[in-house]
Amino acid sequence: MRIAQVTKYFHPHRGGIESHVLGISEGFARRGHEVLVYTSSVPGAGEEEEELTGIKVMRSRVWFTLFNGPFAPGILADLLHGEYDLIHVHLPDPFNSVFALIASNVKKKPLFVSYHADIIKDRWYHKPFKYVYGLFLYRVLSRAVKIMPTTPNYVAGSQIPEKFKKKIEVVHNFVDLGRFSPMLYGKRIRSLYGIDEKKKVVFFLGRLVPYKGVEYLIRAFKKVKEELPDSILIIAGKGPLKADLQKLAGELSLADVLFEELSDDDIPEHYAACDVFVLPSVTRQEAFGIALLEAMACGKPVVTTNISGMTYVVDDAGLKVKPRDPDELSAAIIKLLKDDKLRKELGIKARKRVEEEFDQDLIPDHVLKIYKSALDELT
Repeated sequence: MRIAQVTKYFHPHRGGIESHVLGISEGFARRGHEVLVYTSSVPGAGEEEEELTGIKVMRSRVWFTLFNGPFAPGILADLLHGEYDLIHVHLPDPFNSVFALIASNVKKKPLFVSYHADIIKDRWYHKPFKYVYGLFLYRVLSRAVKIMPTTPNYVAGSQIPEKFKKKIEVVHNFVDLGRFSPMLYGKRIRSLYGIDEKKKVVFFLGRLVPYKGVEYLIRAFKKVKEELPDSILIIAGKGPLKADLQKLAGELSLADVLFEELSDDDIPEHYAACDVFVLPSVTRQEAFGIALLEAMACGKPVVTTNISGMTYVVDDAGLKVKPRDPDELSAAIIKLLKDDKLRKELGIKARKRVEEEFDQDLIPDHVLKIYKSALDELT
């Protein structure tokens, strides 16, 4: 097949959707299919084409960005001139979802939708935008042959109208089980930070934005330090809240909170170096939590909040707490740091769950079966 993937950003841009599109596209290419990725250009660049691990990538210049949605009309032009058997668009992506809808109608090609998350904008000035987007989203989902959310949990309460839920086929996010593995050693990272073997390491990785809930992790860590003075918190990531979070750690007199920005190569070893991974997200903007998969693949126990798709991801392989509750969060972290046996048991469960449900090698075949089944029904 010739498969058109439409996404607002793509590798080397980092993010959950970008990782998903790259992973399935590489999987399709390895299985002999032709993959065309239609996306916006990297900042400062114009129109360009490139070949990337067997994938043809067409990048279009961004005219402007609205609510994190790049407007790159060259994507529509490329879609209208391209040759492919189907279009697969990844949401949320207001402008490109409309471009994919138009191209699907004009070229009479089936449209598939990956539904990664709702758009969650709650300020009063977001309402007109959300209303207009809702109208277009309804048309896109009406046209879609299949709608693919990443977990069944996220569908409940999502913006997918009830009448379209019969089109749903769950397609998980995934992780590279070779790159993220319990066989990794974290000694180099511990040595880099001067952390001896007796110290317990709590780790967070993600963008420093409000919905990640890092503020509550820092406040929880204050209580962890009172109970376990020989512990350290590493916060890896960048974002607009970094300065505010550093200030909060200073106000709480938490010298053992380290803020780092990691290269891709250093990420797996940081998981290996930690004792507990925490993802304290507070809204449905966190639809899945790929960092949870990475930590679990490394055999690490995880703590997250009991909202969105994260409860499904973790299942019984980690601890889940109420969002925005530093007391409950700190209690869960302390429980794990104090119980070596529990940490080991949950780490083993975590790796097993990822192997069975979220292996990168499984997902492309699953998506291809969905394509084939839907296309067979249309012919």
